[in-house]
Amino acid sequence: MKQDPLIKVLLIAIAMLLFLNLLYGNFSLKPAVAQKEGGQIGRYQVSAWDAQSGTYAHHNGYYIIDRTTGKVIDSKAKVHGPSE
Repeated sequence: MKQDPLIKVLLIAIAMLLFLNLLYGNFSLKPAVAQKEGGQIGRYQVSAWDAQSGTYAHHNGYYIIDRTTGKVIDSKAKVHGPSE
């Protein structure tokens, strides 16, 4: 059984790599930053969507939302028939 020592070495190497990955994940050198300091936060959010209902209809549209007030600035929804 010459494969037994090889399998043991591979399993030990995998275990060590998993352990090092765990250590690296818990002790990262730099903190996570959500945004750049001093940078502006985007004011508007654009969300677009598209859906198909079988072979008969196709729906699409968009919304533009002002993130500071929460109001919908513009929106559009359209239904396309099978010939469009």
